[in-house]
Amino acid sequence: MSDFSKMDVGIFGEDACVKYIRKKGYRILARNSRLGKLETDIIATNKSNILFIEVKTRRNDKSNFNRPADAVNSSKKDNLLKFAYYYMKTLPRKHASKQPRMDVCEVMVEASEKGTLRVCDINYIENAFSR
Repeated sequence: MSDFSKMDVGIFGEDACVKYIRKKGYRILARNSRLGKLETDIIATNKSNILFIEVKTRRNDKSNFNRPADAVNSSKKDNLLKFAYYYMKTLPRKHASKQPRMDVCEVMVEASEKGTLRVCDINYIENAFSR
């Protein structure tokens, strides 16, 4: 597993999350969006919400005792809420009636026998936090 950088693991996890939420019928609006120093991993939409999704990917090994979502600390939550606030001000009219929702996607990965990464588990937490 050490052949994969943190960036490799993170990108793999975001890709896995995108596949997962597309299967749920969500539409991806943007990935890795920035507004100044604020950022979010995925912006998506469903019938009633604009989703601001923080993806946390971790290697599935015995040294990981915390859930990936534990890494979404109060500072990260505040920044994501600020991002959502500013983003919602700029929405096209077709999305203006949708409510913002903060979700967290936990992705656990491990190395496969082929030497590639594979998803062990995805835990998608809807409405993970609010103000």
